[in-house]
Amino acid sequence: MLLGLVGFAGCSSEQEDEVSGSRLYFLNDAETQIVSEVYTEKATFKEAKVQEYVEALQKEPEKRGCKKILPENVALLDYSFGEAEQLILNFDANYSSLTGITEILIRAALVKTFCQIDGVDYVEFYVNGIPYMNGEVPVGMMQAGDFIDENMYSQIANISIFFANEDGTALLSSHRQVSYNASISMEQLVIEQLIEGPVEKELEAGMRPTMPEGTQLVKVSTRDGVCYVELNESFFEKPAQASEEVTIYAIVNSLVELSNINKVQFRFGGEERKMYQTMPLTGMFERNLDLIETES
Repeated sequence: MLLGLVGFAGCSSEQEDEVSGSRLYFLNDAETQIVSEVYTEKATFKEAKVQEYVEALQKEPEKRGCKKILPENVALLDYSFGEAEQLILNFDANYSSLTGITEILIRAALVKTFCQIDGVDYVEFYVNGIPYMNGEVPVGMMQAGDFIDENMYSQIANISIFFANEDGTALLSSHRQVSYNASISMEQLVIEQLIEGPVEKELEAGMRPTMPEGTQLVKVSTRDGVCYVELNESFFEKPAQASEEVTIYAIVNSLVELSNINKVQFRFGGEERKMYQTMPLTGMFERNLDLIETES
């Protein structure tokens, strides 16, 4: 059951040095994969080791580009041990707000961390004392091997994205079937496809790029239906081939096509971005149907 879940929603990915010993697992800043750093245990017995790992995971990682596993609004209330050599982690209700690849990666990082401890063969998740559910099915006991390596898994996605028309004044919709690494989020996939630009058949259909040359994705994450997008300086400093409004709404309309996104906010350096060229960029952006060019 868990292997099926990981295969559907995403899988863990590690960027590790070739060093033996224990490791602490964290998320990268973009929340697209798990990364690890070497850790030297101090405790000797199982119970003390678990407490030591809990405390260590609450600290900021030493490795650059990493972040703590749990968001600030999610708390580990307590933990206990089961008869099947499982560690039971009991979270507060906010854990249930985690979705998609982020939740899968958080789960993978915690399981891979704690299953290194002798006497912890499995990890089980609870929320407010109730088994954590995947839909109507309990996630159950997990072990490190349940989370397959990213190189062993890819999947196909059907996405709708928007490019500019020939004069850059309106949006044209394109539907793509993409094979992609399942460790990245759908939000990241959509933006990377926009950065890649139209392929040959799309160019022949009159579609043109909307992203300025040199644009790169810095970070993308989604919370409560809002997708937060951070792009590099090239996006803001270099002119695009399309109008400012078309460039912005190519991103917004493409992301809002995803079922978990209703609004988009742009950021730069972790802060809300005030302007794109001469266009105000503060606040939340919703789908703009007026810019979509309809077939005649």
